[in-house]
Amino acid sequence: MDLTRFYTLSEAGARNAATALSQILGRPLRLAVPWARVLPLEKVKEMAGGESRVVCALSLKVYGEARGNLLVIFGREQLPILLDMVVPAAWAARSGGSDGHGLTDMERSALMEVGNILACAYLNAMSHLLGVSLLPSIPGLAVDMLGAVTDHLLIELAAVSDSAVVLASQVREPESGLKGSIFFLPHPSALAILGGAHVRPGLPRRAGP
Repeated sequence: MDLTRFYTLSEAGARNAATALSQILGRPLRLAVPWARVLPLEKVKEMAGGESRVVCALSLKVYGEARGNLLVIFGREQLPILLDMVVPAAWAARSGGSDGHGLTDMERSALMEVGNILACAYLNAMSHLLGVSLLPSIPGLAVDMLGAVTDHLLIELAAVSDSAVVLASQVREPESGLKGSIFFLPHPSALAILGGAHVRPGLPRRAGP
């Protein structure tokens, strides 16, 4: 399978997502080199540090003309940095959490909004380039081991394939050390659309949802 086009889509989506989040945070973000690979399903859990790594993951279903799943992942150790950027007053004043993971309702809401911004910007760029509709669901938030976060995705894919095409990229904020990863796992039924559609030049003028 020629992954050149998938790499192009991954780069465009990640660049638009980084721009959108940078506008929200008021800080410049850097984009690591995106990649696109075909992985055996048993290797997918290793894509972001191994199945036992504890992460904060925002997961979304992708609907429209090309189905799939989108994951936005931050290491658990990254949460104080991210929360200080999106809800600094709440983080400084907080005393304990309310959801079993030390997160208040305000913090959960802020994290889900970050996930929504990144996902919408990522999919908007891909949708524009391909000329197809890619619609995100409401994000789900989990603080858990990566293996647990990805189990439901792998079960869905295992019903139709023993491998997955994974589009991945990483954004980071150099000053604070914040790093987040974006993974798009298209459903096998979407591969022909993503890999065969005519890619239009340029990106939307405005990044983000």
